[in-house]
Amino acid sequence: MQQLVATIVDRRSFGGLSYLVLQSPELARAARAGHYLLLRCAPLGASDPLLLRALFVAGADPQAGLVRLLFAPDERGLAWLAAQLPGMAVELSGPLGIPFSLERGTRHLLLIGAGPALPSLLMLAHEALRREIAVVLLLAAEQDELLPPPFLLPAEVEYQRLDELQLANSQLPIVGQQARSTTHNLQSALAWADQLAAAVPLDQLPPLVEAVRRAKLRWERGFAQVALGGPMPCVTGACLSCLVETRAGLRLRCKDGPVFDLRELR
Repeated sequence: MQQLVATIVDRRSFGGLSYLVLQSPELARAARAGHYLLLRCAPLGASDPLLLRALFVAGADPQAGLVRLLFAPDERGLAWLAAQLPGMAVELSGPLGIPFSLERGTRHLLLIGAGPALPSLLMLAHEALRREIAVVLLLAAEQDELLPPPFLLPAEVEYQRLDELQLANSQLPIVGQQARSTTHNLQSALAWADQLAAAVPLDQLPPLVEAVRRAKLRWERGFAQVALGGPMPCVTGACLSCLVETRAGLRLRCKDGPVFDLRELR
């Protein structure tokens, strides 16, 4: 784990989301989709707020040394971070955790996202396209303003809105000018995919598992991976605030994840 100081070089707002670009060559070279950062959301040397904030990496440009973050500033620490101007320094640690992995034989990748881990799928979409993998991205949010704007994605990605993960047979309206004219439902999208990568909060795991079971009577290990969003303030596991129940017992989201094989979760 690297302790770093990164510089904000760009700041924007998209609806209810904040978008930051950080200059950090070391971090940009090491970051992968599914990694997260722990950020101190306070001035250098200050300790209020005390707890670090975990944010998933939304993108990285190793050549330019840039890392991108996308988040909802819905509490005071993240609100402070969203208000910082270009040129400001931010203390952080990372990249942290177990990232996504693309299987060697993957040709059709389905991405399903909701909640704070969702930005990791933006980065994974870019990684997949570099390997000439077809990508469909289905995103759910309580409000449209919490969905990332389509122009943050390559034009080749089909980007659609999923109202709720529970609606396994619902029609999916197309979002964005780059999406193709076809519509899918969630089950047909799962049947199309030879790999699934999801990013959801813990409470969305049951409907996600149910949707996969409906589309795939059996699925092999490696077919479905999921990044679990939620608090990860200590990264050592000492606070026990990020326990996840798996077939092998309790695991820590901060150290053993945040990306898990969906078959291993309970």
